[in-house]
Parts: sequence; structure tokens; C-alpha cells
Amino acid sequence: MWEDHYFASQSIILNSEEEEQTYQRATHTYVSSVVRDMTEEDKKAFLEEISTKTINETPLTSINGKDTYVDEPYRKLRLLRRRLSDPLWAQIRLEAKNILDTEPDAGPQLYEHVLRQPSLVDALASVIAHEIGTELMPATALLALILDQLQLSDDINLHLDLIASTNRDPSKESTALNALLFHQGLHALVCYRVAHRLWQAGRTGLAYYMQSTVSSRYSADIHPAAEIDGGLYLNVGGGVVIGETARVGKDCTILQGVTLGGTGKEVFDRHPKISDGVILHCGACVLGNINVGRGAIITAKSIVTKEVPELARVSGVPASVKSYRELRNDLFSQASSGDDGDDDDCDLDCQMKKKYESYLEAFQELVEIESCMSNGENDCSDALDEMLKSHV
Repeated sequence: MWEDHYFASQSIILNSEEEEQTYQRATHTYVSSVVRDMTEEDKKAFLEEISTKTINETPLTSINGKDTYVDEPYRKLRLLRRRLSDPLWAQIRLEAKNILDTEPDAGPQLYEHVLRQPSLVDALASVIAHEIGTELMPATALLALILDQLQLSDDINLHLDLIASTNRDPSKESTALNALLFHQGLHALVCYRVAHRLWQAGRTGLAYYMQSTVSSRYSADIHPAAEIDGGLYLNVGGGVVIGETARVGKDCTILQGVTLGGTGKEVFDRHPKISDGVILHCGACVLGNINVGRGAIITAKSIVTKEVPELARVSGVPASVKSYRELRNDLFSQASSGDDGDDDDCDLDCQMKKKYESYLEAFQELVEIESCMSNGENDCSDALDEMLKSHV
């Protein structure tokens, strides 16, 4: 199942950038079994509810700052982000409410971490703060730290990380709610993204504290200076090590026991560079400042010390190329079907994909405005006000 997720995306890389983007969005969707089991009338009502035209109930006075004396530069941006209707978060809340019908004893956990939270990132922050809180750094302080450090680009990456943690988990019990509450690889990624922002801000001591806490709690030793894109499925059951100068691309899969380390013979830039769509199986070691090409597969227990071509399947100690993955355009055709036409003409998966596309497009606009504000450009406020008007 991990390989099928990437076959078509690797083939579309050879074509236009627009087609590649279309497929990748198609892979970044999640449809809950709770929604699938609804009656047609309930499905229609749910799809209307999560339309991007639907606004979450954040008061306009709060966004415009009329009810507070706090003048924080990014405040309006973050509150506007909460007004975007998130299809993934809507389904997680639906799953939580459904669980309450059969497991009422789960009420305190679900209310604390899901139902009372305003967004997906707030929910993740709540879960993790209570998991790794200590006497030195209590949950309340950690919660404030996580929400303060994460930027909107991190929010998108965590959104994609959670979908990857759900869709690529081989368990049939895999749901977005379970991933949110219990997937340790996802929780480790959240902590890494916080530590990475601390590292970029020069707060290296606190970044190392986060790394140490995550290493002892989740068995994932990820250096805060490493660079990791969104859509990563991380399984930390047997421990994962990612070095300081390592870079991991989009939509990768890293299973337990993987090491992205150095050879001990290099200094400074000394760790691997993993391209998009790479799969690293259990116990694989990639050592040194080498590139692993798009869509490559490193089989279990392999030790890689040389460059890996695109779409190659490598194995052994030392690893060598055993075969190449074949391109499968049929998966791309299936993912692209239903893009045109009215919602009434496509199935549930097609309609949900459109909801995700609309949501991610609007979210990306906010990310660009945030980047504009960070660079000190003057036209950021006008773009933000224009987007605010479009969502009122």
C-alpha cells in the first residue's frame, strides 16, 4: 500500500507541473468511514456544511481586534485561518461524537483534546502538551509554546502528516481520530516542527530540550536543524534517528529503526538528502551526504552509502540497485477522474477531494501572506483584508 501511493506521482513528475500538483492533492484526502456510512441525505448535508463558503464561528470583532487591546501582527491572520472550513477537522469531530455513542467513558479525553478545541492544530497541541509535560515544563507552558512557535506553513504540513498517518497505516482500525490521539510518529513530528522553529529563532537550548524529551518519550531522535517536508508517514515503534543536516522531501514513508546518519568521516553537511516519495523500510540505514532519488525504495536492513537513482529499489549490505519501479498511469487516471463536472456527477471521494483542494488553496494563500509579512513587504495588509472580505 505504501508503494501504490507513489507510483503515479512519480510518473507525473515527468509531465507538466500542473498535472503533478493535481495528483498530489488527490492523494492528500481522507474520507471517514462515519461519512461513508451516512445516508445520502446526511452525506449531502455534511458536504454542504464543510463547504469553503461555510464559516467557522469566530466573531468578526475578534478578527478586527475591536474587542481586545492586544495588537499582535499575526493575530488577524491566525484567526482568519480558523474561519476556513477544514474537511479533515470536521470529520475528526464527527468521529469523536460517534465514539461517544459507544464509549461514553472516553468523554473526558474527547472533550478535552477534540470537541472543545477550535482547530486541528489546537487539538494536536493539547494532546502532545499533556503527553510530554513534566514538572520542569508543565502542560500549560508546553501548550502555549507549541501554539506560539508553529507557523501556518507548519499547520499545512501537520495537516498532510495526519492524513499520511491515517491513509498509510495498514491497520483497518486506522482513523484520523486515532491518529490524532495515539499515533506516536505524528506526535513526534509535531514536536520536531516546534523544535525546528525554536532552532531557527536561535533558541537552541529549548530546541535541544524538545529533542531530548521527544527522544525519550517517542523513541524518535530528530535533530531540530533537520529539514522535513509535509506528508511524512513516520513509524517510530523501534526508534528513528534523523541527523542535523538531513533533509526529507514530501510524501515520504519512514518505518521503525531507520537511521539517516553520518559516516563519521565527514563534518558539517554530513547527512542524507531524501527526495519526494521515498520509502525507507524497517531498519534501513542511509549514511553520509548522499542523495536518494524520487520514489526510491530502501528495503529492510539495507545500508546505503552511495547515491540512489530515482525509482530505484535498493537492497543489501552495502546496498545496490536490484530493480526499478514501473510507472503506473492507471493510478493517476483513477485519481484524476471526476475532476470536471458538477458535484452531483461524481462520487463521495470525488466531492471530498474538491473540498480538500479548495481548503488547501485558501490555506496556501494565508501561508503566502504570512511569508510576505515575515519579509516586511508593504502589500501584505491589503492582501489579508481582501481575503477577509472573500470569507465574510
